[in-house]
Amino acid sequence: MNHERRKNHKLRALFDEACRRVAPCYDMPARGLPVEWLVFRAARAAYPQLSTLDLFQFSVASTRIHRSRQAELAGHLAC
Repeated sequence: MNHERRKNHKLRALFDEACRRVAPCYDMPARGLPVEWLVFRAARAAYPQLSTLDLFQFSVASTRIHRSRQAELAGHLAC
């Protein structure tokens, strides 16, 4: 049984490419700004066709994925 939670197929179609495009945002010094804001701005510049809600969902999801990957890497390095 496949229970696909993703409902926004337009965003899903470009998610992986968009994650690669905003990856440098995670390496930038934050200067007091939330990383989600930097990702949102970079994604808005790259994908002006996306709505504000799409951009928000993308910035939150991509940041969550980035943090989980960083935690996995840190866990592997700690062993």
